[in-house]
Amino acid sequence: MWAPLFPLPPSPRYPNHVKNPCQFPPRCRSRLRLRRRRARHTAPSAGEVDFLPLPRKMVEHLFEDIFTVTRLDPDGKKFDRVSRIEARSEQFDMYMQLDVATEVYPMRAGDRFTMVLAPTLNLDGTPDTGFYTQAGRKTLADKFDYVMHGKLYKISEDSSSGQATKVEIYASFGGLLMMLKGDPSSAASFELDQRLFLLIRKV
Repeated sequence: MWAPLFPLPPSPRYPNHVKNPCQFPPRCRSRLRLRRRRARHTAPSAGEVDFLPLPRKMVEHLFEDIFTVTRLDPDGKKFDRVSRIEARSEQFDMYMQLDVATEVYPMRAGDRFTMVLAPTLNLDGTPDTGFYTQAGRKTLADKFDYVMHGKLYKISEDSSSGQATKVEIYASFGGLLMMLKGDPSSAASFELDQRLFLLIRKV
């Protein structure tokens, strides 16, 4: 049987190939312990945490809730291909008016849908470049049925009802308007002139 003439020197770059991890520097021993610990599904010690891979940053939603359409075109039908819907959210009790191109995405009273406002479609949270290319990569839009890109142009407060002050958020998506009204804490992540995406998926 063939055998090497000289013993192979230990290499700190390949700690899995040796039986005695004590031959290597602390960083390599920590990596080796991590591999073995992962195989046993045990938690690493405080000194070994530095070598764990950092999780990917995910896209942050400015707002997300499930809405129910209460009625369509409260002020009458203005356009043939667009309807203005009124909807109320379930979790944050937000009131919304939204212009929807119902020719391509029909909406009826009683429909329930998830609505998300996000600053970017990139799943890793990187900022939007302002250009959209169908390059085949996954984006946040793949999880939704209807997407619009626009700009937040007004944030105001409404205290005329005599009850608690409500915040009103106005955005335009190429001329299709949105008004979102509710608790001021819901507007903490919004900024004037902010670019954002509106995404809808029926539930």
